[in-house]
Amino acid sequence: MTESGRLIRQLREDRFLKPSDIERQSRSIADSKGNEQYYIAHATLADIEAGADTAIYKIFSLAVIFKIPLTQLLLAFGIDARETEQLTEGAAPKETALEPIDLTEIDVSFRLNFDNRINPRETNLLPGKPEEWGMAPTALVKRLQPRRFTYALVGLDDDIISAIIPSRSLIEFDREQNEVQSFFWRTLRQRPIYLVWHDDGYTCGWCDQGRNELLVVPHPVSRRSILRLKLREATIIGRIVHAWCSFQTPSIAAC
Repeated sequence: MTESGRLIRQLREDRFLKPSDIERQSRSIADSKGNEQYYIAHATLADIEAGADTAIYKIFSLAVIFKIPLTQLLLAFGIDARETEQLTEGAAPKETALEPIDLTEIDVSFRLNFDNRINPRETNLLPGKPEEWGMAPTALVKRLQPRRFTYALVGLDDDIISAIIPSRSLIEFDREQNEVQSFFWRTLRQRPIYLVWHDDGYTCGWCDQGRNELLVVPHPVSRRSILRLKLREATIIGRIVHAWCSFQTPSIAAC
């Protein structure tokens, strides 16, 4: 099984999807598109997970089913869409561009190697320079901005917001945005997510603030209750502005 095949299979298993689920959902996509090439039969899925080349239509269907951006899934097959700009000849100079913040950006080329000294169940801050962590690939380190942002690893027990930011993710947060923001968000993903410190450690989640307490609000699909913290016993460290998910399964027994 090739690297791309392993990642596709892991994405499917992480979402508790059976091959029959892929068949059924891809059939719906193919029907809606009016194009049979979007359909992924059981045998075809087996070939993909074994590392066989596949059509872009089927990669599109997998991206929809796995709920991740198509450009990120293409990385599993060694295709970086950003290179199209670099390889275009005669392109006009680009103006300064702002990259939209995407808390669910999943780059399947990132496989983080976690330090055994870090308790995988707890969310931990990452001090020092990214290149000194000994855990992040060079491609990711180059994208980090330690002079502006601070970084942390989300622990296995920090699952209040795991439907958006899974456990074992690397998060980037802005310490200057350390107050609860209230505005009209159209979707749950637009609502600000914060890193909160309290007596039991760090927690990621949405926040509401009352007169005397800070509420850390879980995702609707989480089984967690609202975490109520007294203001004098809790601090918003900063707003999470970026997250990268790791597809590496931690070995709890070795920690």
